[in-house]
Amino acid sequence: MKRKIVVFMMCLSLGTAMLSGCGKEDAASKADSASLVSGESHTSSESDSEEEIPVVDAELPVDECVTLGEYKGLTLDEEIVQVTDEDIENALQNVLMETVDDPEATAQIGDIVDIAFVGKLDGEEFEGGSSDSYSLELGSNTFIDGFEEGVVGMKQDETKDLQLTFPENYTEELAGKDVVFTVTVNAISRPAELTDAWVQENTEYASVEEFRASKREELEAANLASAESDLQTLALQTVVEGATVSQIPQSYITLGEESYEARYTMYASFYGMELEDFLDQYVDREQYEEDKKQSARQAAAIYLVIRAVEEKEGWTTDDVDYGNRLNNYVENSGLSREEFVEQNGEEFVELTIMMDRMVDLVLENATINKVMVDSSGNVIEQ
Repeated sequence: MKRKIVVFMMCLSLGTAMLSGCGKEDAASKADSASLVSGESHTSSESDSEEEIPVVDAELPVDECVTLGEYKGLTLDEEIVQVTDEDIENALQNVLMETVDDPEATAQIGDIVDIAFVGKLDGEEFEGGSSDSYSLELGSNTFIDGFEEGVVGMKQDETKDLQLTFPENYTEELAGKDVVFTVTVNAISRPAELTDAWVQENTEYASVEEFRASKREELEAANLASAESDLQTLALQTVVEGATVSQIPQSYITLGEESYEARYTMYASFYGMELEDFLDQYVDREQYEEDKKQSARQAAAIYLVIRAVEEKEGWTTDDVDYGNRLNNYVENSGLSREEFVEQNGEEFVELTIMMDRMVDLVLENATINKVMVDSSGNVIEQ
């Protein structure tokens, strides 16, 4: 049975995040205390109702589990997001942001305030409703109605109680409930006026025009790099979706579970916590187990497709190309080869490198159309 496989995590969409030295993924924001005071509903999405691919205990040959589709001669779109004047102005505003020194200054819409807050329901602090330091742009509508409006007009070091109500479409324990947030403004920041004098004092450029042009170049380079990264992900996803996975050995499911747990172990480390403590404090364990199950199945299908291409192309870990790629990973990690393989796991290292090779092979043999799109992904007519 063919089924759509979603590229489920950075750990196998690009490869490098699965190995040591990867950056902090934004998904760690699942544990952000401020998520409980945002205006968004926290209902989880339902998984696909498609028939599940059977899992077998036997260690079957890959060709008995996977039938590959075409992976050479594909046509892929590389979508490059166009940089707009608004993008440039927003980038400039971020650079111009300065801490307000005047102790009598009050927070205004458009300011970025660093705040501490404690949320209480019926006089008791509720889980996830507190933070010692959170950066909030006033007017962004990040928090529930009334929160940001309540901060407007506050001074640095001022503390204030905000009487608020959570929306009806919120989590069961907080939906429609009246709460009190005790908020303290730690600092206020707002953009300085952009002038030639400011540019000369704070940058290597001589004028606002030069500085603005440099920002455009910087954003265009970033969008191009993002497009190249997305193209790699698209190549992987296209190959996986074009394959038919008929059965999955349990060993591949186990690998997927280990990868999922490793991701959350990484999140926990950012908070200086062990995995179990992190899950107990920040994660719904029932949802975690369900997500791990689904993620492991998706990961297993991807692993099988990678192994199928590896076998069809006759690649081995003794290839010169494999050795060169492994050496690059090792050099970037700052570890010895033995330490690197031990820390990341031999099979995950192999899968990552074979995935790199597969993606490169697909792109080398593909017709790639460069498409300019807006921030919503709509094609811009040239």
